[in-house]
Amino acid sequence: MLRNFLLVSWLCLLSGLVSAFGLTDLQAQLQQPQNIKGDFVQQRFLRGTSKPIVTQGQFILVPKAGLLWQMKKPFTNTMRVRQTGIEQLNANNQWIASSQSAAAQKNQVKLFLDLLGGQTNGIQNQFSTRLTGTAQNWQLHLQPKSVLMKQIFTSIDIQGDQAVKKIILSEVQGDRTEIAFTALKFNSALNRFEQHAILP
Repeated sequence: MLRNFLLVSWLCLLSGLVSAFGLTDLQAQLQQPQNIKGDFVQQRFLRGTSKPIVTQGQFILVPKAGLLWQMKKPFTNTMRVRQTGIEQLNANNQWIASSQSAAAQKNQVKLFLDLLGGQTNGIQNQFSTRLTGTAQNWQLHLQPKSVLMKQIFTSIDIQGDQAVKKIILSEVQGDRTEIAFTALKFNSALNRFEQHAILP
């Protein structure tokens, strides 16, 4: 009887290990939607200040293609993030490239798209990863291991389910950025402006 009980217990434990939610599963899950639309609230906590700088707006993410970031408050600003770089929409409805250095911009763009689009292979090149939870409620902790990321971040924490719901960026100098994503819609039709802004 005891032997049978131990065997059943061992098989249950093994089953749990085999079916554990891993980085490969997370990547596949986050890359399933053709696109994701929703709202965002970004809070920027600066060292030495008591209140965060808060911005709000809407976003559209097309995994492996790009991101349209439309800030509505405290003022309007439209930005797109693609593999080619970061661009802002000016008053004449023209896309203007960011003034950041090419190398710095490339790393920031890739990291942001990797975080939202579930490109865990790219993330693991620059961070040590610890994934906990389940497919319905997971948490991913990132610890910088590359020289560049160690100069910028102390850690990055991401939470979500079928999509990323929250990102916390903790920086070396003591600042912190928290971005929450809500009212998510999956696989919505893109209008002409959205297609032109995001798709290559």
